[in-house]
Amino acid sequence: MMTTRTTPTWRIALVALVGSLAVLATGVDSAGAAAPAPSPQAASALAWQAAQLAANGGSMPGFTAGSVDWGLTADAVLAYVAAGAADDPAAIAATDLLVADVDAFTTWEPDQSGVRIVGTTAKLLLVLEGMGRSTTVDGVDLSAEVRSLMATDGPAAGRFTDRVPDPTFDASNGFGQAMAMLALAPTADGVPAPAATFLLEQQCPAGGFRLNYLGTAGCDTDDAADSDATAVAVQALLASPRSTAVTDALGRAVGWLISRQDASGGFGGTGPTAALNANSTGVIAQALRAAGSTAAADKAATWIVSQAQIAATSAAGTPAAADVGAIGYNAAARDAALRGGIRAQAADQWRRTTAQGVLALGLSPYGPVDVDPIDDSTIKVPSTTVPAAAAPTPTPPVTDPAPTTTAAVPTAVDGLDSGASEAPELATTSGASQSTDPAVGAELAFSGSTNDQLLLIGMALLLAGMGALALSGRRSVEAIRVERRP
Repeated sequence: MMTTRTTPTWRIALVALVGSLAVLATGVDSAGAAAPAPSPQAASALAWQAAQLAANGGSMPGFTAGSVDWGLTADAVLAYVAAGAADDPAAIAATDLLVADVDAFTTWEPDQSGVRIVGTTAKLLLVLEGMGRSTTVDGVDLSAEVRSLMATDGPAAGRFTDRVPDPTFDASNGFGQAMAMLALAPTADGVPAPAATFLLEQQCPAGGFRLNYLGTAGCDTDDAADSDATAVAVQALLASPRSTAVTDALGRAVGWLISRQDASGGFGGTGPTAALNANSTGVIAQALRAAGSTAAADKAATWIVSQAQIAATSAAGTPAAADVGAIGYNAAARDAALRGGIRAQAADQWRRTTAQGVLALGLSPYGPVDVDPIDDSTIKVPSTTVPAAAAPTPTPPVTDPAPTTTAAVPTAVDGLDSGASEAPELATTSGASQSTDPAVGAELAFSGSTNDQLLLIGMALLLAGMGALALSGRRSVEAIRVERRP
């Protein structure tokens, strides 16, 4: 099934601004280390994901009828790989489709030839490595392609960028930088030293990493630090040669992430996604577990199961009975589904939050599996970071308020105590962020901004940038949006 390419200009602009890149893990490294067996909760999430793939012919649906979201399809495959389930028929079928339509995911062809998007290309390389497939597709060596996109001189030496005719439309950022490093880690030449050096320069004073590489060469303010980008950067540095500078950066980044964990165990993102959510909690927990901070990672896993996942015990006899295992954006989203099922306008976000929230449930790290954790003595927790729970919780498009009780949850997650107390703000507010606009929700895997917020941003973009976008020619939606999601 080919991707529908004709997309309204304002939608493309909006997704390019507020989307985020969903980078997931490969479960097999160059040494052949295997991922752990998934927990029952992770297995049920993957089973729900398989049903979503099957319902769309083996891929994940896009936001226009008959289209495919290749980025989310890759996320789904990588979730299986991270769980040690690369042999799952759903993962195999989805990978076959990704390879068959590689250009729709990694280039602008046939709209415009010669373009290569680093984030999507690296993401596909991760898929193929994790699935044990050839990394040469249609005669193109994807690892060589990713490596060719790194600047080799000048102030941006070490940065991975898109190969586009106009640098105005280069969508590369912190997610793409880290993903390219992770994709190259298992290759014979490993992570290029300049790439690690450039990434280190993006670390902000308190330890977080910035997402957007605009303006200054490095990060000089904590206002630019991004939670999800930091989690991906941590995993990229864990897979890189461990110099003194890398070790120090890892200790500061892990400490910064730990300082942002809510007492309930959950994590929020940054900016409009600062409220506790399953997307950020999943990717951050996975990074913390890989770094050796298992207590914080276990607490995050407990939050996913107790606050966001639909459990068989609570779903029995409800409209959500057919969706056991699915992971919602937060407790309010989960509770709304128990009352009325997963509504069509929210289904896209459930697919995304499941693919990322499951990462907290003991799954493998990004890239190589057998990375060395960091020493606890190197972790530096800042004392000034505002916890994620301080941010207001956005409201989902549901008419009935969320109940004040939570659904029953299993008593353990991979042997962990899942009895963490419920965050008060999640128990009493309708905090799910579920975009009812599929064009917007399609690439908000880590953001989950409300429609009102996105509409304001979209209108500003429409007024300020439509002229420039109109001159750029048609562009594959996947190519534009995927760099903005981890």
